[in-house]
Parts: sequence; structure tokens; C-alpha cells
Amino acid sequence: MQTILRLFHCFSLFLISLISTAQLPKPVFDKQTSPTYEVLVQQYEKIAAQSECMKFTKAGLSDAGNFIHLLIIDKDKQFKPMQNKKPVMLIMNGIHPGETEGIDASILLIEAMAKNPKLIPDSLTLLIIPCYNVDGMINRKQYTRANQNGPIEKGFRASANNLDLNRDFIKADAKNTFVFYSIFQDWQPHIFLDTHTSNGADYQYTMTLISSQKQKLGGPAAEFLYGKMNPFLYGSMKKKGLEMAPYVTVFGKSPDEAGYDVFVEGPKYSTGYASLFGCLGFVAETHMLKPYPNRVKATYHLFESFIDFAQKNSSNLVRTKEKQINWMLSQTQYKSNFEVDKSRSTPLPFNGYTLELQASKLGNYNRHYYNRNRPFTKTIPYYDSTLAKISLDIPAYFIVKQEWREVIDRLKANKIQHVAIDKPQIWEVQAKYIQHISYAKQPYEGHFVHQQISTISQKTQIEINPGDWLIPVKQAGIWYLMEALSPETWDGFMHWNFFDPILNEKEGFSDYAFEDDALQFLEERPELKNAFERWKLENPEKSASKYEVLGFIYKNSPYQEKEYKRFPVFIKP
Repeated sequence: MQTILRLFHCFSLFLISLISTAQLPKPVFDKQTSPTYEVLVQQYEKIAAQSECMKFTKAGLSDAGNFIHLLIIDKDKQFKPMQNKKPVMLIMNGIHPGETEGIDASILLIEAMAKNPKLIPDSLTLLIIPCYNVDGMINRKQYTRANQNGPIEKGFRASANNLDLNRDFIKADAKNTFVFYSIFQDWQPHIFLDTHTSNGADYQYTMTLISSQKQKLGGPAAEFLYGKMNPFLYGSMKKKGLEMAPYVTVFGKSPDEAGYDVFVEGPKYSTGYASLFGCLGFVAETHMLKPYPNRVKATYHLFESFIDFAQKNSSNLVRTKEKQINWMLSQTQYKSNFEVDKSRSTPLPFNGYTLELQASKLGNYNRHYYNRNRPFTKTIPYYDSTLAKISLDIPAYFIVKQEWREVIDRLKANKIQHVAIDKPQIWEVQAKYIQHISYAKQPYEGHFVHQQISTISQKTQIEINPGDWLIPVKQAGIWYLMEALSPETWDGFMHWNFFDPILNEKEGFSDYAFEDDALQFLEERPELKNAFERWKLENPEKSASKYEVLGFIYKNSPYQEKEYKRFPVFIKP
């Protein structure tokens, strides 16, 4: 009887073990699997409960009402921002949830730390967003990420409202972005790593890396990143047998044909946004055609290399960010709209595969084919420098009127400081008027974005009221302010349609009635009459159009509304 009871007891324990394993399956990379959102959260909860140095929190809600989580790992159990002077590293996974290596590698990392506390860094606070685009992760399917070699099922690239969240870091259409703002601005990370999967050309590397472009980042941060951090990371991965290359930006051709360009991650991208605040930004890009287990392991080893560097350079990371912010505050001009400089390049040893042509079996054409039986190592040109297309004077103050609520909301979320206005006042300010603008013909990420914006400035008087924002530009968010509140930048609020109401006239004239008023204006204003006569000489073909003639006089009369094309962010010297 006792033998039967003992067998029954053992069988019961076996069943409980099976149920537990079914509820919390571990990633099995050799079977091309990656956890669902629900299982991912359960795994983090279970692992965090095993370590007093980990705290698993809910950071906020996505657009579809799902929780975005944050894991805080700190050897000293300091789980609130700014509790110590250690550098902070933020890892973000799953902004594109079909690119799952970071999701799975992070599980391996925190499991190892929970089992062996010695692996938890002493001089670094580590933050991990298990999956940022949780709605995309829940939208799980087999047939997405065409061509990618595993896992079998994976999340969808876009969010619940079909946004690519890695284009949202300035316009902030998604609730997710406001959750990211709260994490980033509260913790002020020194290092930011965003994990992805590449889908360009074929080559020998499992891991490629985007580092914030050096001229765009600028200052002490660029010197530190390219002089010390990048050499360490590339050297560390090479010692592990995982040699890296800079992210490959060619598609459908071989990098050895003409070299390739650095990826310029503007502020709409995660690392471009991070660099506005002096943070060292990186994107891990594994190669989609490599076996999935290899990609996960490469990401895991890259995590190790980052942590190793941060441990060895803890005080340098803190000093570099302080020096970077001070450097930004010392500048008199802000450079933006960076483009690759094709006049200079850096020699780059590159391990690729020979690109060949084969007759297509589908149509009457030749297809591209990377022959892995013909690998090569060649030194190719890498165009890693950029030039700024614009350079803007940095003013003392910006003024944003309270009626532009969506702009104010984003400034608040980014912890931008402002001076409270206590009573109505009239101020003389510098206003920018839109002189030229190109309108998009197709939508991009929910917007008909504007391009090629140029302005002219003039002095004017505006009324300031309590609730309006007077913003000192010399603050930690100086680069963010210059990018977001300048109409000429490629990623500013003007580019993303926040100020579109200024582009339409609200008043007008009736030609049959305005003719007499126009004559009177010319009689009363000699300077207007002289300008009108010059205009007719320069535009004889327009004199036959009453709308052109009357329109010129109207636009130069007191009737022309001052709000038309006046950019509603004012400059106070």
C-alpha cells in the first residue's frame, strides 16, 4: 500500500511539474520558438521574484490597453530614479515584435543573473523593457517578416493602430511613446540599446550595430563613443567569435560594389531621440537569414559586452554625459538635417558573399543570388561622415502659446522646464514666417509630412497670458527643443503637421467690392503704390488677372491676417 501511495505521490509531483512547465515554457531556440506576450510577462514575474535585486513594474498602457513593463536590476536595490550616481543602461526589445532576438536574449540574461547574483553589475543600473510594442506582439502570426529565418510565430511590426513605433519619437502619436518618455526622462539613461533584426543584403556577420552617428551626436559623447566604446564593443564581440560590422544599408546589392553609407538615425528614431539628451544610443541588428539560435546568442553576448564596458567605465560614462550636456549648453548654433557626406569615407574590412545572377524560374529576368560558397573579405569604402544641411541660431527663449495643446503635452512629457507667466503682457518677439514649403502627396506614418521648409524672420508684438509657456532654451533638453520647435528641421513639429492651421488663410476679399478699397490704399500709401508698380513691371502677365492684382494689394494691406503662415513658436532674445 505504501509503495502505491509513494508512486501516486511521485506521479502527482510529475503532473504538477508538467502543468508548471506548460504554463511557463522556457525559450527553446533550436525549435524556432519565442514566447507569447502572456508567457513573457509570466517569465519575468517568476524570474524577478527569485532576486531581491530585481523589480518588475508596469510602466504604462499601450493604445490597445495592454501593459508595457519595465524590469529594474540594481545590485544595491535602488529601484527609483536618481537614487545613486551609477550610470543607467536601458535595453528596449520588441519595438518591432517580429524581431524577437532581444526579447529572448533578455530572458536568458535575467535568468543567468537571478541564478548567479555575481553577474549583476555592481556599478550599473540596468533597465529592460521586455517588449515595447506589446500590441504588435499580441498580434502574433506565422506569415510576417517575409524571408526571416525564424522563429515560426512572431509579432507584427506595427502597433494596434498600425503605427511603426520607431518613427514616433518626436510626433508621439502612440500612447507607447508617452510611456517611453516617462521611463527615459525619469531615469535619464547613459546608454540606450534598441534590439532589431536586419533585412538587407546577405553577408557573413550575425550581428551588425548602429551607433549614433558621430557628427550628428557631436561633442564629448561622440569622442567617447567612437574613441573608446565602439572599439571595446567590436573587439569584445570579435574575441567571442562574433565579429560585427556597422549596420549594412544596401538592399538587393553587394556592399563591395561601391561601399555603403552610415545609417543616419534622425530624431524620429529611438536612438536619434536619445542622442538629443546626450545619451549614447545603439541599435543591435542581427541578420535575418542566420539561424535563429545564433541570432539570440549573439544578442545575449552583445548584452554581456555592453555590461562589461559599463562596469569598467562607470565613472567615465557619468562624466561623459555631464560633459555632453555642458557642451550642448555652450553652443550658439544647432545643426540638423544631416546627410551622408559622399566626399569622404573610411576603409572598412568587410566579410561578405559574392553576389551573382541566376535565371529566374518565375519570369523572364535574372535574379540576385548571394553565393555562400564564395565568401570574400575586402576593404570597402564606408561613408561614415555626415554634413548638416542647416545651422540654426540658439535663442534665449521660445514662447509657445497654451492653445497649442498637443505641443504643450509633448513638452511636458519630456520634462521641459518653463517660466510661469503671472499676468497678461505685450512682448516684442521674433516671428518666423513660412516662405517655402513642399507638401507631401502620400501619407507617411499617419501624416502628410512637410519638407523643404524655409522661413523669413521679422519682429512683431504678441500678447502673452498666464498659461503660455516661456521656455528657457538653455536647459538639459536644449537639443530636443531646437529640433522640435524649429520649423526648418526634418523631424520638428512643423514637419509632422502640428501647426497646419497656420497654412490656410481664414479671411479673404470679394473682388467687386475690394477694387475701390485697393485704389484708396494705393492713394494713401505711396510705398505700397511704388511696390505695386514694380510688381506690375516684373509680372506683366499677371496684370490681366484681377485676382493677381487685387491679391497683391490685399496681401500688402492691413487686411492681410498676420497669423497666415506665421510659425506660432516665437523667439524672445
